[in-house]
Amino acid sequence: MSEPFTMQRRVGRVIEARVFALKTRDDADIYSQALAAEVMKTPATMQPILCADHRPVRIYPQPAADRLTELFQKMNTRLDRIAILVSPTNATLNLQLQRIVREAGYENRKVMHEPREALAHLHDSLNPEERERVREFLAEYEDKGQTSF
Repeated sequence: MSEPFTMQRRVGRVIEARVFALKTRDDADIYSQALAAEVMKTPATMQPILCADHRPVRIYPQPAADRLTELFQKMNTRLDRIAILVSPTNATLNLQLQRIVREAGYENRKVMHEPREALAHLHDSLNPEERERVREFLAEYEDKGQTSF
């Protein structure tokens, strides 16, 4: 895939991000700007929810990883809940994202390996339409190392 990520909101407060590759600090900045733009579209009375699918990613180079840590810290107060999905077969990326999440310090941001875990983490913050859309979004990408819903 030529684009480094996709980001959109289709239903309610849920921002859907699928990341393919953020190879540089600039790539991470572009991702950050796209996320900030989606957050700004949310009415002030609501906090958006981020479902971030990183399963296509292999590894983040250190400059991109450092920038993601900064982004995650800035977004702590802006997002209600964040589910980060990583392939269970990619131990290196899992460790990297776990470190980034730990350094960002927000208990409502979690790294998961299975789509059902991501949905469970977000579940209580979602209405029925949002739950269905998250399920659909996560089913759009097939990872051979995962089980389906």
